[in-house]
Parts: sequence; C-alpha cells; structure tokens
Amino acid sequence: MNDNIPYLDGWRGLAILCLLIGHFFPVPGINLGTVGVALFFVLSGLLMAKVLFVQNMDIKTFYRRRVSRVFPSIAVYLVVVTMFFAMSGNELAYGELFAAATFTNNYFVSADWTMPFGHIWSLSVEEHSYVILTLAAYWSRRHRHDGMGALRLILSLILLAIACYSILSPDGEEPWHLRTEVASFGIFFSGFLFLGAMYGKCSFSSAWLAPLALGAGILAHWWNVPDQVRVVLGWGALAVSINAMTAAPRWLSMILESSFMRRLGLYSFSLYLWQQPFYQWIHERDVSPIVGLVLSLAVGGVAYYLVENPARIYLNRHWAKKPVTAVDVREVRSGHGIDGSAGAEGVQPSSAR
Repeated sequence: MNDNIPYLDGWRGLAILCLLIGHFFPVPGINLGTVGVALFFVLSGLLMAKVLFVQNMDIKTFYRRRVSRVFPSIAVYLVVVTMFFAMSGNELAYGELFAAATFTNNYFVSADWTMPFGHIWSLSVEEHSYVILTLAAYWSRRHRHDGMGALRLILSLILLAIACYSILSPDGEEPWHLRTEVASFGIFFSGFLFLGAMYGKCSFSSAWLAPLALGAGILAHWWNVPDQVRVVLGWGALAVSINAMTAAPRWLSMILESSFMRRLGLYSFSLYLWQQPFYQWIHERDVSPIVGLVLSLAVGGVAYYLVENPARIYLNRHWAKKPVTAVDVREVRSGHGIDGSAGAEGVQPSSAR
C-alpha cells in the first residue's frame, strides 16, 4: 500500500480552486465556494475513518497531529488580522474574535460581522467532527465493533436534526446549515461509505460513478436548491464520488494528479485561511478580484512556508517517539482536510475521501 495517493492531493487542490473561484470570480447561479468546502469535508471523512477505525491510530497521537496542523496557523492568522485591524483604526469585534478562536462561529453567524473570520465556520465543523469521531472510535474499540454502527447512529442523528430544522425554519431564515449537527453530514457519510467499501458491504466499481456523482454534487449547489437537499443529496453525491475514485476514468485521475492540482492541494490550508481578508476587501472597497486573488495566493504561499509547514514539522518532531526522518517529513507535508486532516499519517483508501 502506497504512502500517498496523488489524486487525493489533487482533490484538495480542486476544493481550494472551487473556493477561490467562488470567492473571486463567482459563477452566476452556483455557489462554488460552498462546493469547495463540501469537497474538503468528504475528503476529511474518508481519511479520518481510515485513520481511526482501520489503522486504529492512538487517540493521543491523533490529537497531537491535529494540533500541529491547525493551531499554529490559526493562531498566527487571528493575531495578525487582529493587529492589522487595531493598527489601521478598524473596529475590533471581540465577540467575532472569541467565536473564531474557540471554533464556535458556525453557531453565531451574523450579516453584521466586520472581521474576516466568517470562513472559520467550516474549520469549526471539522474540529467538532474530529472530537465526535474519536469518541465513536473509542467506543467501537472498547466494544470491538468495526465503526459502521457508530457512524450509522451519528448519521441518523444528523438526518433527524436536518428534519427538525426543516420543520422549524422551513424558509431557511436561520443559517442552521452551518451548524455541526447538519454540516458534518458529508464528513460522516463519506467515512461511512469508506468503511462499507473496506468491509465489503458496498462497492464502487463503476468507472463513471465518480465523475457523475461529482457533477451531481456540484449541480446540487445551484442557487435555488434548498439547504437540506444540498447537504444530504449534494454532499452525499460528493462523498460517493471520492469513495469511487479508485475506479474512476483515467482522465479524471490525471486531472487530479496533475502537478498544478497537487501543488494547490499542498498549500490549500494556508490559502483557505488567508484568502478571506482579500475576499472581504475586494467586496468592501470595489477592488479588482484579480488583485485579491493574486494577494491571496502570495500571502497563502508565504504563510505555508513560514508558519504552517515549519510548525507542523517541529511539533511532530517534538512529539515523536523517534527522530523525524526524511520519510516522516514527506508524510507531514501531505495533508488532506481543510486543515490537512491526514497530514502525517500517509493515509489512503484501499477500496475507494
């Protein structure tokens, strides 16, 4: 089994590419920014299921690697943005800063927010989901279950939450689709499908399943599609797509495995963080989106090399039981969720994100 699957890096590249296009060059009628987030989610679900339920990674090691990937980058981002707002005379919104720093801003969404922390809602969903997944993994290990029963229960509760929100807020006036009990559907469904394929309970052998499901998942983000349909059917289709990638047509694999897509995937977490100030800036100041995109790519690349990658390597070396080798460093560089979720594990599916 290989330590790295190129098309998974490219999937991350596709996710950040959709997000950047959706923010700086929006396509009328479809929210590509949300498509990008959903692509990240289903990749995280597949990889976390592999790590926690198949490889049975130690829970402490799992959290150490999440911390090494997420916390240095997010801390630097929040500090730098807050300092810039303070020095430039912009209003400091301490409530927004607190919600972003505690990964709770997906529950405190407001159209009046002023600081560029709104995108952290999706990172919050991932972090909450990791906690739930580790609890499910711990329970499954204690009871010697394969994990599918635990994920089936979690998915049932998510669908119940979606049904309740649909009844209580049928017009979608509240942003309930950003809350973890709804937005984590793609993560858990993708993980469930991965385990199903691993244990021979479902198959993704059709060559055209991956591209067709990918297309269906993207089309589900058309502007007038209800939130519950977009989450369940749209994100569900994307989960099917990534789990079916091993049987995908060669042309699709080649696109995702291209050096361009893989390079975007490598930088995706830093790009995800640092594009938001420029996205907000071009809309508030009527600046050319090309300028915003170029600055996002430049600052995101610098953040990767100065913050994300060095911090991750240092912390994993510090926590490792053995000295970090060249192979360890290479694996540390190949992360996979919004936050690079399988960053140092060298994780890949054997039958199918």
